[in-house]
Amino acid sequence: MAERRHGRGRRTLRPVPAAASHGPPADAIDLLRCSASAEDDDGNPIAAPQEGVDPSRPIGPGNPPRKTRDPDQAPRPSRYEVERRVAEAQLWVAQRLPMAVIVENARSSWGVRNIQTVYRYLNLARQRMVEELVSDRRRHQAEQIFALNECARRAMDAEQFSAAVGAFRVIAEIGGLLRAPIKPPESKG
Repeated sequence: MAERRHGRGRRTLRPVPAAASHGPPADAIDLLRCSASAEDDDGNPIAAPQEGVDPSRPIGPGNPPRKTRDPDQAPRPSRYEVERRVAEAQLWVAQRLPMAVIVENARSSWGVRNIQTVYRYLNLARQRMVEELVSDRRRHQAEQIFALNECARRAMDAEQFSAAVGAFRVIAEIGGLLRAPIKPPESKG
């Protein structure tokens, strides 16, 4: 529907600008920072000059009204502050804190009142935790195998051989040595 036939005459629809595409953001940190235009040497965002209204023209699409900032709203965080908040959110997720406590902590610690912003930080924290687990998979496997070896040694010292066999079975599964099930499938006959 490229033309409008009702109202005050014909008007063609403008194409959507390329910047308004809904592709994934380049970096989740920039998404959280709302892409502050510039930073000083300490990493704090530098406020861009406000677009003002041209008083000689009527307010419309080419001359938007001035956007006022809520005086109680916290300023945009720097990259360092966003990284600190993500690390703090990772700690809260690891501690399995209830959502109400996390929201209250975010309000007191970060000054963030919007729950959607808190959810963004939590999602980024969870994503980072998964990436760290995947990237450090060998180290995690080694830690688990070492702990299970200790468990199996203690089980054998206590003459609990079935527990020791179970620990060695799990070690073999973690190491990729055991692929087949322990018991053969039941025959249907």
